Amino acid sequence: MSSADIRDMLDLPSQVPSAGRPPPAKRIKTDGKKLDGIHRELHNLLGENTHAVTVMQNKFKEKPNWMQKPSPWVWTKFKNQARKDDLELHHWVRGTPTNDEYPFAKFDKQVDVPTFSKEEYDKGLADTAWTPRETEYLFDLCREYDLRWLVIQDRYDYEPEEDEPRSIRTLEDLKERYYFCCRKIMELRRDASGVDWTPRDLELYNAMNFNKDKEIMRKQYLERLLSRSPAEIAEEERLILEYRRLQESSKKLVQDREELLRLLESPQTANSFAQYQSPQGLSQLAGNILASDKNRRRKGVPEPPAQGGPVARAVPGTPNSGAHTQAVVQAQQGQVAGVQNGVHGTKQTQLAGRPSVQAAPAVSKAELAQSATAKKVVKRVPPGEENHYGISYHDKLVQGVYLRSTKISTLKPTVQTKVASILAELGIAPKLAMPTAKVCERYEALQQAINLLIETKKQADKLDHEVKVLTSANPGPQSDTK
Repeated sequence: MSSADIRDMLDLPSQVPSAGRPPPAKRIKTDGKKLDGIHRELHNLLGENTHAVTVMQNKFKEKPNWMQKPSPWVWTKFKNQARKDDLELHHWVRGTPTNDEYPFAKFDKQVDVPTFSKEEYDKGLADTAWTPRETEYLFDLCREYDLRWLVIQDRYDYEPEEDEPRSIRTLEDLKERYYFCCRKIMELRRDASGVDWTPRDLELYNAMNFNKDKEIMRKQYLERLLSRSPAEIAEEERLILEYRRLQESSKKLVQDREELLRLLESPQTANSFAQYQSPQGLSQLAGNILASDKNRRRKGVPEPPAQGGPVARAVPGTPNSGAHTQAVVQAQQGQVAGVQNGVHGTKQTQLAGRPSVQAAPAVSKAELAQSATAKKVVKRVPPGEENHYGISYHDKLVQGVYLRSTKISTLKPTVQTKVASILAELGIAPKLAMPTAKVCERYEALQQAINLLIETKKQADKLDHEVKVLTSANPGPQSDTK
C-alpha cells in the first residue's frame, strides 16, 4: 500500500511537488461601499445576497466642521414699534443687520377701550352712584392694564373730591359699571349714525351683558365647593354614582315597559281574510278543516264541539265515535256552505242551508244510550263529597314512599327569606306539624299570596321612586302656600 492510498483513505491532501504551489482560493468580490445601519459581521453573513432595507438613524450629532468660517455677529440698534417714545436699544444680530420690523412687536395686542364725551355721558351714562370723573378714572385703568380685572382692582385708588362721597368698589362693581357704559355707548352711536350693527357688533354687544348677582352667586358656589371636607367629597361622588345608576335603571324600566305594552297589544294578522270570501277560498278552508280533523283522529285528540249549535259529543272508545265524527264534519261543511251562500247575498239559500246543520247529527237511539252510559261511568264525585269519601285525584303519581311536606314548592332563596320572616310574624312555623293534603295546599296558597304581595310592593316602591325622580328632575310650578 502506497502513501497515496493512505492519504486517500484519510481524506488527506495529496503530496504536491515542491516545485509547484497550490492555487490561491477565490475571494468573494464585495462592494467597496461602506454600509451604515448594519454591523460588519452581519453583513458578511449575507454573502452575495442582496441585503434588506435598513432604517438610517442618526444617533450622534454630526461632526462639527471646524474649517468653516464663522458667521459674524453685529452690535446694532433697533426700535420697538410697540413703544411710542421712540426709544432706541441695541442688541446682537447674526449676519448683516437689516432695518426690518422688530419681531416681538406683533405680540403687543391692546384692548380697544372706548371713549365717551360729556354729551354721551349726560344722555345714557349718568348714574347716581358714579361721577363722570370716577368713570373716566375707571376707563383709564382699563385702558392701561388691558382689562386685567384683578390688576385693575388692585390698582384702583380713586381720590374723590371734597364734595364727593367716598365708596368702596368691589370687582363686581367695576365690571358692572364698565360693561354698562360700553353697551350704552354702542347704542347711542348706533342711534346717532342710523346704521345697523354688523353680526360682529351684535355679538360684541351680547357678550358685554354682565349680571352682577349671578357673578356673586357663582363665586359663592365656588367658595363652598373649595371648602368641602374629604367626607363631603366622597359622599357627593357616591350620590353621583347612585344618580347615574338610577338613571340607567329608569331607562331600562321604560324600555321594559314599552316592550311589555307592545307584547300586550293585539297581534296584527299577517294574512288577509279576503282570500276566504271567494268560493275557491271557502272550498280550500273546508279542505283544511277536514285535514286537521283527520290528523286529530289519528293522534287521538278529543274533537271540539261545533260553534254553530249544540252537537252531541262522542265518548272516546265507543264503537260509533267514527260515525259521530263524520256527522260533525258534515255540520262543518253545512256551515261553510251557509257562509258561502251568505257571501253571494242570497237569503233564501241561507235558510235552505240551515236544515242541513240540524239534520247532520242523525244518531240512533242505541248510540245515544251508549254515550249516556259512558258519561255516567266517567262522572266524578261532587267536590263536597270527595273529602267525605276520602277520594283524591292526581295528575301524576311518584313511585316509592315520600313525605308530603317535601313536595311543597320552594321559592328563590332571597324571596324565601322574606316569606319566612312574614310567616314568623304571622306565627306560622316554617315546618308543618301536620302536613295533610289540605294543610299543604293551604300552605302553598299562602306562600304564593305572600310572594305576590312582595312583588307588588316592590313594583309600587319602584314606581314611587320613579315618580320622585321625575318630579325632582322636572319641577312644576310651585304655588305659594301661606
